[in-house]
Amino acid sequence: MKITILLFTLLFGMMLKAQIVPFYSTINDKYGYIDEKGQVIVKPKYDLAYNLNEGMAAFRINGKYGYIDQKGIEIIPPKYDQTWKFIGGYAAVRLDEKYGFVDKTGKEVIPLIYEDANNYHGTCCYKGEAHVKQNGKWKIIKIAEK
Repeated sequence: MKITILLFTLLFGMMLKAQIVPFYSTINDKYGYIDEKGQVIVKPKYDLAYNLNEGMAAFRINGKYGYIDQKGIEIIPPKYDQTWKFIGGYAAVRLDEKYGFVDKTGKEVIPLIYEDANNYHGTCCYKGEAHVKQNGKWKIIKIAEK
């Protein structure tokens, strides 16, 4: 009985940790995603592909960035000039030299109006806050109520 519980716990834990990871294809010089069994989830089509963070992974295609979810579905279409990883449910993005933030649905929760932005200083995004630069000065703004 103890062995069955242990095996179940280990298998369940592995399933929770199972995720897709990027891989590179020398055939077409592109990146795709595979699952933990090595099965192709997204055929190689991206110029760059990043690891999942909080269930979302950035990719670049035709010079623009977007995001896929852990199933390999493009949730946020490739329209940004640069993206950063999700932290606390939000990611900084840049378009036409302006920065803002998106949530995991692709909604721009902070408009792209800032000179710079980031969400990787300490735990700000876990508190629903982010650092933005406006008129040459950095400040902390609320992204969402936490």
